[in-house]
Amino acid sequence: MKQTPHILLISILAAIASAVSAGERIGDFALIDNQGTQHHMTWYNDQHAVVILPQAVGKTDVDAVSALQELETVYSERGVVFFLMNPGIETDRKAVSEDIASLGAEFPVLMDDAQLATEALGIARLDQAVVYDPKSFELVYRGPVGAELETALKRTIDGSDDSLVVLETTGAEIEYTGTGTNQVPSYVSDVAPIIKENCANCHREGGIAPFAMDSKLALRGWSPMIREVVMTKRMPPGQIDNKVSHKMKNQMNLSDTEMQTLVRWVNAGSPVDGGSLDPLVGLEWPDTKWVIGEELGEPDLIVKIPPQAVPATGVVDYRDIPIDLNLTEDRWVRGSEVSPDKSEVLHHIITTVIPPEGAADPQTLFVNAINSLPEERAQAIRAEVFAALAAGNPPPIDKIFQENPDIDLGGLLGGSDPDMGSIAGYAPGNSYNLAEEGVGGLIKAGTTLNLQLHYTTSGKEVTDETEMAIWFYPEGEVPEQRMGGGVGNSFSIAIPPGEKDHEMQLVTHVKEEAEIYSLMPHMHFRGKRMKFVAKYPDGSEELLLSVPDYDFNWQLAHELAEPYRVPAGTEIIATGAFDNSEQNPANPDPTIEINWGEQSWEEMFMGFYSWKNTDQGGGDD
Repeated sequence: MKQTPHILLISILAAIASAVSAGERIGDFALIDNQGTQHHMTWYNDQHAVVILPQAVGKTDVDAVSALQELETVYSERGVVFFLMNPGIETDRKAVSEDIASLGAEFPVLMDDAQLATEALGIARLDQAVVYDPKSFELVYRGPVGAELETALKRTIDGSDDSLVVLETTGAEIEYTGTGTNQVPSYVSDVAPIIKENCANCHREGGIAPFAMDSKLALRGWSPMIREVVMTKRMPPGQIDNKVSHKMKNQMNLSDTEMQTLVRWVNAGSPVDGGSLDPLVGLEWPDTKWVIGEELGEPDLIVKIPPQAVPATGVVDYRDIPIDLNLTEDRWVRGSEVSPDKSEVLHHIITTVIPPEGAADPQTLFVNAINSLPEERAQAIRAEVFAALAAGNPPPIDKIFQENPDIDLGGLLGGSDPDMGSIAGYAPGNSYNLAEEGVGGLIKAGTTLNLQLHYTTSGKEVTDETEMAIWFYPEGEVPEQRMGGGVGNSFSIAIPPGEKDHEMQLVTHVKEEAEIYSLMPHMHFRGKRMKFVAKYPDGSEELLLSVPDYDFNWQLAHELAEPYRVPAGTEIIATGAFDNSEQNPANPDPTIEINWGEQSWEEMFMGFYSWKNTDQGGGDD
């Protein structure tokens, strides 16, 4: 007999509540708050407890919020973190922020748009608070904000009792909606299509993921992990905050509906239907190993990097490999791509195009850039550099760039020829350059490449034979437009030991009116988050992109779905943070100060931007 939505919802919540007991984990989860900051519960495992109270615009229990504020004044210094949480009732963060401001509250509001964390915690009413142990992921209390909650906090702090206490409340009921609310999602119709579209390309035989999702049996076996990585936003990789700012072409987030489908299917026991029908069996993938080959066909030139032996352990120094392209005539580049052979050890490739006349000397470029400034400023910089060198210190490069934003750092790093093309480098999740039709760069006859290869050991000795591919415009065809861009880089990095959220800021200047195509953050193991804000000449600001959970393993150039035009004089302000604490599982050593450096255990703070100046002549502009 088909259950009504109301009866099925009650049964789901009852099952959740009955399954929760001391020693049984609710599980880890991560949510973005109303200000755009992501909160991963495991980051709070140095705290004793997390307290969460539901919030709804115009319906928040005012007395409960007031009581929570009183508790915060006492327990915030005793290892307790306090949040409000909107259970998918309102997705407009501005409205949520205005609502809590009207209550005189300053709690971060976790935006549970898919309702999955609220559901996991068994919260059914707006006045039901929970006490959650971020070390064990256990729930120890659910009920009103009052003396009973404070008692639960005390026993959690002193470790005397971790039993679950559940008390009834009378507040407004939370309505659960979305896929899986009134019937269990179908494996064939609902679950398998999500896996095929979002996961199977990597999770397949020969893919870069560690296991395959190529059958209903495999999916059932991995279903607990699927739930965990969706709830913590670890997968799909490279997620952005897609509820704000501009839409990105290559965003990999699951929708709220897709998350509900997967998690509620797992919660229901991962049932399979369809008999012998299995949509994940026998999936076919493109024959070419080149991603952009699907659009451009087979490459015009394949560059084989000489085999690189990588030891099983130890530190591998950067390798600089020269490559002669053997071009006998000038060609205009449309696209290029790196196909890594041993992706488990290849950390990155930085590709530098060396014209036939040779690479410009960086010191000469820097001196020329200083000399191009007004003489009064140039003289002051030269004096500052001389004083530093005379004292045996390195010149204050970072300070010079900060105080003189009209120095083109991108030109210093990549040359100043506006026609010169670029060739793709590599970092996990970022392996190709593809210009739109009519945009390209020139590679002259006699051009060579310099490849900076960075390998990390994997415990197994391997030989890497990575290849690169280049697609040219037809001979004689000259694209009308050039793609440019900018680079922001801070060399002054000093992250204290144990610091969980060391914030930095970087400003890059867009000198001419331009259309922005992509933005890319770059940090190392301790990178935590980064967002990009455009500050316009009139002083107004606009959020372009937020990456709330930066992952060093997936360094993506985030491409805007539509190029975004900004006026001359726009500043791109990159604000990011590092986590040098024990709560960062990727942190090699939380006990030391971290400074700028090329190796992965050191740090960088960079923003890479591609933009096209609108005034190029010969175009539509």
